This record gives sequence, structure tokens and C-alpha cells, in this order.
Amino acid sequence: MTSERTVFDRWWPSTQSLDLIEGNTEEVAAAVTARFREVARYSGDDIATESRGFADLDAAFDSVPFFDNVGSRMLLLPTRSRWVVLWTNSFLCSGFDQFARSITLNAGLTTIHWSAHDTTTTFQPGAMFHLRRLDGSELVERLVQSARTDRRWDFFERGEPLPEEDVDGYRDRRKRDRMNERRLMELLGRLGARPWDEAWYALPERPVDRLERPSPPKAQRREPGDVITGAHGSGGGER
Repeated sequence: MTSERTVFDRWWPSTQSLDLIEGNTEEVAAAVTARFREVARYSGDDIATESRGFADLDAAFDSVPFFDNVGSRMLLLPTRSRWVVLWTNSFLCSGFDQFARSITLNAGLTTIHWSAHDTTTTFQPGAMFHLRRLDGSELVERLVQSARTDRRWDFFERGEPLPEEDVDGYRDRRKRDRMNERRLMELLGRLGARPWDEAWYALPERPVDRLERPSPPKAQRREPGDVITGAHGSGGGER
């Protein structure tokens, strides 16, 4: 990241994972709404939805009044590409991995769950991406992860490499350098996604789809000030 502060820095660490769903905004919104409603109804809850315009990403993120442990709020952020970004208000700031999987399995849409933070945040440092797509009825997955566990770094991969991957980089002597923020953003860029580039988002021209569970059971809430550190790009944090 550059030294210039961005909206992703200001909303860090909630922006360390911004799941990607391939498709136009209408079909993605329909798939996400259907699946989120199923999740809510399983626990006796329901959802409310709206399509709303925002001046920029700051305003969109600021429209969510709190964070919680269940991810009761979702924003579907339109982009200038074939991807739609899914942001949730989970205070773990870890994206929605299993939800992304269910979108691929139930709606047939390609998804990428990813996370990248070179410093300690809600988790120890690491970077990973998990792409899922359907080949007919078969689920095809590609997972690459470099992560620290206490003092040890581990590297893991599963599935056939994508043509866009820099597999030579996985031979780096230091496991922490095999996949990190820079390398992951470069890979996503080759896949047509620039989730840490505000100009990539189609705001304010296009509306944001907002989904929420008004009364999720057992939700533990936290105020934004207790979750958002804004520490990314500031040079702080444990390496």
C-alpha cells in the first residue's frame, strides 16, 4: 500500500477481506438475497433488503450502525467489472467463506473468498484466496494460503493453479513472502478485480444492495469504534 491513506485504510480491518462474486449486480443480488434469507429462516429470523445510492464507499460503510459476531448486515458493492464485492459487518473481519461456498453451490456463481493482512489484526498475519466455481455439477476449488501460527509460518495450496497465478513466487524461501498483500492484489488484478482501489467501484453511479437481519439470535454487538482501528497503511502493527 502507498503512504496515502485510503478508504480501505480508514475502515481497516473490516476491509482486509472483501469477498468477490462473479456476475451482474442483479443476479448476484438475487442469489445472495435468497441464500441470506435461508440462513436467517433456519434460526427463526428474516431479512430486510433495500437498494440505496451512496456518494462513496465511506458513506456505504458508515451506513452500518454496528458490528456483530454473526454478520447480520451485508453490502453488495457494484464495481466497474464482472465482479460484485460482498462486505459484512462481522467484527472478526474475516469475510463470509462458507456463505461464498453456498453461493457457488446453489447459484452456480464463481466466488473468491480472500483475506490479506501483513500485520496482526483480528488474526495473526497472513494472506489467502479460495476460488470456487462449478464445472457442470462438480465443484472446482483453488486455495492458496500463507499464514503465521505464533512463531511459525505455514504455506498451503490445494487444487490446480490458475493461469493467472505466479506459481514461481510460491518457491520463495520465506513462506510469508509466498502470498502476502502485494502478491494477492496482483493476482486479483489479473483476475479483473481491484478490491483495494476505490476508483474500481461504481459509486455513486450505481446503487448498493443492503441486506440485514433485524433481530439475529445471540448476536453480540460492538460499536464501530471498538472494531475499526484504521491502522492499515500507517506503518503500525506487529509484523
